[in-house]
Amino acid sequence: MSAIADGSRMRSVFVTGASRGLGAALFHALQSDGARVFGLARTFPSEQQALAARHPASVRLRSTDLAEAVSLPTEAELAAFAGGAGPRDEVVLLHNAATVEPIGLVGELSPEDVFAAVQINLVAPILLTNVFLAAFARDPAPRLRIVYVASSAAHRSYPGWATYCATKAGAEAFMRCVSEAASRTCTVEIVDPGAIETQMQRTLRERGTGLPGHARLVERHRTGDIADPETVAKRLVDLHFPPLVAMASS
Repeated sequence: MSAIADGSRMRSVFVTGASRGLGAALFHALQSDGARVFGLARTFPSEQQALAARHPASVRLRSTDLAEAVSLPTEAELAAFAGGAGPRDEVVLLHNAATVEPIGLVGELSPEDVFAAVQINLVAPILLTNVFLAAFARDPAPRLRIVYVASSAAHRSYPGWATYCATKAGAEAFMRCVSEAASRTCTVEIVDPGAIETQMQRTLRERGTGLPGHARLVERHRTGDIADPETVAKRLVDLHFPPLVAMASS
C-alpha cells in the first residue's frame, strides 16, 4: 500500500547517506511507496540521477559532505522541498549515514580520521536535527518525525571500532534528549536494523584482521547471517512508514 494514502496527504523524507547501501535501498523503497524523497550524499550513481531527472518535483539529490558543517542544507532548503506540507502531512528526517572508520586500536588512529568520524556520525546528526526542527517550527506545522538508524555498537565495546562505538552512543543519547524535549512537536524513533551486507561490513572484514570480533564477522558472512540492504529497507519501510491514513486513524 502506498505511503500516500490519498491525494490530500503527503510524506516527505530527507535521507542521509542516500547513495549506497541501506540508505540507497531506503531511498528507493520510500520513493516507490509514494513518498517525496530528498537524498543527501557526497555523490550519486547514474540510476539516482536519472530518477531525479524524471521526477524533479518529488525526488531531490543534494550533494553534501557530512564531515563539513558548511556543506549541510539550510532551513530554507528543507522547508522549500516540503513546501505546502500541512498538519495532515508528514515530514521525516531519516538519519542513516555513518562511517565505521577509523578501524584500529586506540593509540594507532589517525587524528584526521577520528575527527571526520565524529563529524559524520555525531556532529552532522545534531546539526541536521537542529535545522530540521527549525525549518518546520510554524503553525500549523506538519507532523514531524526523526528516524535514527542505530547500532548495537552504541551499547557494546568493540576495541577496534572505538570511535564508531562512541559516536553512535553519543548520537543515540542526543536523539533521546530530542525525543523528550520535542515530544509535542516531533516523534523520534531509534531503529537498530542489525547486520547488513554493505560497504561498512566489507570494510570491517577486509581491514579488521586481527582485531577482537573479526573472526565472528567473517563467520557470519560465510554462513549468510547478514541481511541484504533491500530486504532490510523493505522491512523498515513496512514497520516505520505506514500509510498516512492508517497513522491518522491509530
